[in-house]
Amino acid sequence: LEMSSDTPQDLQKQEKFDRVGYLTEEQFWAPIEDEYVAKLAATTPEDIFPSPNPGPSNPDGTVNFECHCVGHLVASPCGFEFREAISCQKAATSDEDDARCAEQLMRFMDCAIRTQCFKKNKDTEDKDD
Repeated sequence: LEMSSDTPQDLQKQEKFDRVGYLTEEQFWAPIEDEYVAKLAATTPEDIFPSPNPGPSNPDGTVNFECHCVGHLVASPCGFEFREAISCQKAATSDEDDARCAEQLMRFMDCAIRTQCFKKNKDTEDKDD
């Protein structure tokens, strides 16, 4: 493997091209000597992601708004209404609660229609035609 003395700034100035590096089997199995690379090699998934995302529900039963399955809705123009509706539904324990949640769901749907936050973009509409 040929090592370059180029700094990251030098590499940015160069034209972009593919590089191919070759290692012998001995080089591949040799101990890692670079301190930073050795630290990266020893990193575990728990170090990178200390609290795994449990999915749509947190361990305590509340809604996990950081879940990728609802994150786009939370970040939408109607995110407040969505959080209100889904939190209500998750906490509902009776038919009376369900009726209250229906009102919140309708506020969310009204917002979605008013803001057109789920409208397809022009590129998608053209592909569907």
